[in-house]
Amino acid sequence: MPISNYQTPGVYVTQQSNPTVANAASAGALNVCILGSPAAGYQPFNSQTDTFLWTSTSGIQTFTLSQTGYIAASGIAITSNLYGTTVSGATAVATVSTTNGVSTLTLSGSSFPNGGTSPTYYNASYDYTTVVTGQLYTYTQFKDLQNAFGAPFTYVNGTPTVASPCSLAGYLAFANGAQKVTVSNITITGSVAGSGDFVNAINGLAGVQGIDVIVPLNYDSTNALFTNLSAQLNANANNNIFQRAFIGMDSTVSNVVSTGISLATTLSTTTGAARMSLVAPNQITYNPGFNSVTGSTTGTINIAGYYLAAAIAGLFVGQTDVYVPITNKAIGGITGIPNQITTSQSTTLQSYGVTVARQNPNGVITVRQGLTTNTTNWITQELSIQAIGDRIANLMYTNLINSNLIGAPLTPTTLTALQGQATSILNVALKSNLIQSYVNLQVVQDSVNPTQVDVSFQYSPTLPLNYINVNFGINTATGAFTVA
Repeated sequence: MPISNYQTPGVYVTQQSNPTVANAASAGALNVCILGSPAAGYQPFNSQTDTFLWTSTSGIQTFTLSQTGYIAASGIAITSNLYGTTVSGATAVATVSTTNGVSTLTLSGSSFPNGGTSPTYYNASYDYTTVVTGQLYTYTQFKDLQNAFGAPFTYVNGTPTVASPCSLAGYLAFANGAQKVTVSNITITGSVAGSGDFVNAINGLAGVQGIDVIVPLNYDSTNALFTNLSAQLNANANNNIFQRAFIGMDSTVSNVVSTGISLATTLSTTTGAARMSLVAPNQITYNPGFNSVTGSTTGTINIAGYYLAAAIAGLFVGQTDVYVPITNKAIGGITGIPNQITTSQSTTLQSYGVTVARQNPNGVITVRQGLTTNTTNWITQELSIQAIGDRIANLMYTNLINSNLIGAPLTPTTLTALQGQATSILNVALKSNLIQSYVNLQVVQDSVNPTQVDVSFQYSPTLPLNYINVNFGINTATGAFTVA
């Protein structure tokens, strides 16, 4: 009998019929959450026309629109389906409201039939966007983000102007290594976004899982926004949600050094200081590239320093793991730094816990050192060391909550199983270079609450190499010439 499914020895290559989706975020990729607001009056719109049957006998009727989201208040045109004429004027009123993601159109006025007339149809044409203010949207590639939130720039007389801050910040985060970016056009109470609106948006993130880094696209000279954010990060950490924030300044700052020192000093006293990273300078130079309308180059423009915060946040989450420092790493997507402060001033800012970016003589922009605003000591100030602590806390929480030990009977076997789980988690951290060693792992029943088990240990984090000192001198006894 022949061998079943016999093949001649050789190399066989098969292409899979189901391709892998490109740009899918890898498991464990950290998520950057960008909070911004579009420029006044700007939204990326699509057009829609809905047809409605008028059946009202009261001269007023409400219809459900096929599209939801933001509807331009003055952008709705009502036309008669039968005659094609536009219904307008004081006798025809069209109002739109959105509740729980459903938009409705209400028509009223003497222009609309009142009574049992023959069937009448009306067309409602309007512009809409699926981006609802106050909602979070997560993307794994920039083109999808831009399709929803619009192009970063509009052009006024050929000059680029930031129109969609979320799109611009999202691009810089992706360009520097972020695999997952969540964005939100925050809800605003006035014509333009204020610090209070950003505070409300940040408070709305309380208890939200899946967000690792927060970047508010706003600078608040009163520090209310940033101190509130610091407190929120600390409160979330107490509820096993471990997050960080990158914040920046803008062009209203006249003296980067004094303002940076003042803001960093204020934040150093807040409860979440070790979770905050203040970046400098206050402005960066960006090249928008080609004008999408004219097809010509537009030159460079200066944009706010909080876009630098988005870029550095992308750099942070884009490393192999959090133990890899962002110190001395190049920042992509940025052309230059206008009015760059001196190296001495940069060093002064860093001593206060400010993460400073500088452009070297070759034009490359790098992070001088990744820092937090907690300047208690070099351990609390080093970003990578603090992030390692968050990662270990996340590993412990996630693995132990999934172990099904909570709710199990507390016996010696349970304690042994818990110790095995903790040992396994630490060994994984050890093998992945997150830590270099751990000691004194103890699992004991709590002396006060007998239904509680206390797990304790100490670990040595993977430290960053920040300094290399080279000492050399002249020794006249070496290299002497001799004559044979």
